[in-house]
Amino acid sequence: MSLKVQKMAEINAAPPNTLVSFCSSLKDDKWHDQPGAKAFESWHFDAVSDDGREALVIVFYDNYVLSPRYFENHNFEVEANGGITVSKSRFPAISFAYSVDGKTVISSISEYGSDAFSSSPRDGKCALGKSSFQVEAAEYGSGFVIRIDIGTFRKWSIIAELEWLFVESDLMPRKTEQSDSTWNMVAPRSDVSGRISLIGRRGKTRKVIHFRGTGYHDHICYPGPVTGGRLWGRAHFVDTTVIFESSSNAVGVPSKLFMVRDGAIHERNVTCDATEIKRDRYGLKIPRRISFISGDSIRLRVKPMSTIRSCFSEVKMLSEITLMLRDGNPRKTLGITEFVDAGRMKNRFLRRLTDLRIGRGGRSPLF
Repeated sequence: MSLKVQKMAEINAAPPNTLVSFCSSLKDDKWHDQPGAKAFESWHFDAVSDDGREALVIVFYDNYVLSPRYFENHNFEVEANGGITVSKSRFPAISFAYSVDGKTVISSISEYGSDAFSSSPRDGKCALGKSSFQVEAAEYGSGFVIRIDIGTFRKWSIIAELEWLFVESDLMPRKTEQSDSTWNMVAPRSDVSGRISLIGRRGKTRKVIHFRGTGYHDHICYPGPVTGGRLWGRAHFVDTTVIFESSSNAVGVPSKLFMVRDGAIHERNVTCDATEIKRDRYGLKIPRRISFISGDSIRLRVKPMSTIRSCFSEVKMLSEITLMLRDGNPRKTLGITEFVDAGRMKNRFLRRLTDLRIGRGGRSPLF
């Protein structure tokens, strides 16, 4: 093996073990500009309406891990003189999904060039094209304000302004030791409200949605590459918020359950049992019964019910979630569960189909 080929292989090698650091830190909710073409950061916002009928999920990426270009991009670039440099290519994107009664009403994924993404360390603002999010303060509290302006089907546009007003946030500072990956549950519980407008191709307003509900926000930093699968979700009960995850990306890392109560996060290692696995309309394997059990007999049951949005490598679902604490009283509510299988992007045909559903530079996708 030549020195050049060996170096290229080393640069592209996946980390054998990914050490994950968990926190809930507003201070650390900023862009870290991680090196490497496979590194990514995502800022996730979701909410369920007060009556449980509506669900909303918005995600900003500095490098969209389910883009065909992310999969095909290398961590190196070969220069004209034959030298090798670390690639700085990025494929930032915005993902937007809104559903009512288990039916997708508005959905779009818009990818941009790397120069369209900007971040301000001073106020944590991130902007991508005409869309952005940042922390703002008002008389009634503080939280994130999200502004969306992207294309969707039929060459229509999504124009939205929404608030994630902090209820429980900034609960656990980031640990000082270095880690490969950070999962920052910045604001596990927020009051969410705002307006979503669907604008026709001639500028006419086709639909206006006034949303109000309870939401969640987190920020993930990962060195990449993303090759495995992940099952994760969250739900808001009257007295508790739960966040759960089972991932094949991290070797030797147990499944996790986080409970947010009275201004504190309680972390548990749990075993995860997923059964009654069926394929959805795009062939993704989805378990219909999921249970998490901790060593001190805390149980969480998840029953996926209806789809918020389904793609070739991920599906977001509204789920019935039941929490059993040691007081013996079952708590039941509706929450959001997501399933990701990045390994499906190895299939060239699926990458091509996926690409048809991704818009460019804020414009509408093909379908």
